[in-house]
Amino acid sequence: MVTRVLLATSSHEVRDHLGHILSEAGGFELAAAVPDAAGVLTALDRFGDVGLVVVDEAADGGRGHALVRTVGMARPLVGIVMVVDARGPNGLTAAMSAAMDVGARSVIARNAGLEEVLTRFEAVASWSAVAQAAVSAERTGGRAGRVVALAGAKGGVGTSVLALLLARAARSSATTLVDLDLGSGDQTAYTGVRTRRSVVDLAGVDGDVTGRMIRETTYEVPGGIRLLPAPADGERGEEMSAAAVRSVIGALRFESDLAVLDVGSHLDEPRATALEFADRVLLVCTPDLPALRSARRSLAQWERLAIRNPDSVELILNRRTPKDEVTPQLAERIVERPIAFTVPDGGPAFAGAVNTATLLETPTPVHKAVAEVGAAALRESGPDGAAVPAPGDAADTTEIDDLVHAGTRRPRRRGEAGQATAELPVVILIALLAILLCVQGLGWASGLLAARAAAQEGARTVGVAGWEPSDDDGDGVPDIVRQVRDDVRGRLPASLAADLADDEIAVSRDEVSVTVTVETLLGLELSASSSARVHEEG
Repeated sequence: MVTRVLLATSSHEVRDHLGHILSEAGGFELAAAVPDAAGVLTALDRFGDVGLVVVDEAADGGRGHALVRTVGMARPLVGIVMVVDARGPNGLTAAMSAAMDVGARSVIARNAGLEEVLTRFEAVASWSAVAQAAVSAERTGGRAGRVVALAGAKGGVGTSVLALLLARAARSSATTLVDLDLGSGDQTAYTGVRTRRSVVDLAGVDGDVTGRMIRETTYEVPGGIRLLPAPADGERGEEMSAAAVRSVIGALRFESDLAVLDVGSHLDEPRATALEFADRVLLVCTPDLPALRSARRSLAQWERLAIRNPDSVELILNRRTPKDEVTPQLAERIVERPIAFTVPDGGPAFAGAVNTATLLETPTPVHKAVAEVGAAALRESGPDGAAVPAPGDAADTTEIDDLVHAGTRRPRRRGEAGQATAELPVVILIALLAILLCVQGLGWASGLLAARAAAQEGARTVGVAGWEPSDDDGDGVPDIVRQVRDDVRGRLPASLAADLADDEIAVSRDEVSVTVTVETLLGLELSASSSARVHEEG
């Protein structure tokens, strides 16, 4: 496990020295380096998984001790190490005493070596991890719900509908749907609920959000779901902060077996926090190039901003139909990620349920497909890699599995096996006929090319020798025609020239035409004709 470190110093020497040490250490990662108290508090809100804060006593204009006290009050479970300028035989001891008085867990000298720095960092990081685990276990009573976030590659891909159906598929009495599409959330319209409170009302809460606050802000909707809606006035979404989202997610883990977060398609700091702290993230796209390209850009953006590793994001291909030109295989090549789930298009019945706000009561094939996503969301890997039920009612997960298998598995009948055996000779015959036609087509094409070359050779003969209708043999055939026929037969392959009659070679002052006969493998004969115009050569 890697511990993220926040460094507070205005000294380039300290930043370079510790940055070099952390780059060589395998268990630590420098999240950010800031110069003052305001930067520390902002960074702590931005990087909620910081496990260690290193404060230079000279930071914030020499008010490093006050900065340690501020951080300790804001995050009492985060370990703090002070960087001190220890001089004299008892300098480090005196500095440690002063640092401990303001809340630091340990101190290091400015010129401390790699081994000393890592030893003290590891000790403080271990204390912080144990303290946070103990407090979390006491708060939740050993219970922690799952948090699943759904994001859209772009607007209009069906993220909100899938989030609602995913919450419905859980079929648990402790499922919460949170609409974090703060500017244009639609969950109230889909569920037909009138609301006065919203998730933004929890942004102004001092301290942690409690389960009681969650219950007082959510609304019951059909299917045993509690909805924490987005604000009716989209501009109020600006009141939401990253710290508030973190606090809400923490309360949801205690209050719900499953919390489904609809984060929409727009990325801002609160929704980036939701994506970062969710247990699973599902990215929704449709089988069209604009949505798939947007999905690829979103994954790259999340990786650049250290929000989410693309390997931890699961793709949902929504509104899939057999007539789509973009197949799931092509979609995987475009997004460069595997498709985890495929949801079919709901058709008119599904559209009618959406328009009448009866989506939770009207079963459709889409509901069955989303049940598969719900079954995966309610499970996590056990010690041996097998899937085990998440906290909640195990019977609910079994019901989901039954629904999934009923919609996706069909027993194979004995009659189907016999039908496949009977159809095999027909398929082979059709394949052989196709191959035969291809071979015959190649033979006819070769005959046509030979006739064209022979006609061009005859036209060249007329152009060079000139058109002279003299008949030296007295057989009624001009000498030039006799010469052209000889040149044409000489230009053709022997198999075609042997059967070429004189009347199949038409010679005139302006044009020479040749018609050859190509025999097929079945004994049939096909004709291939070509002609060439005469160009006199001086």
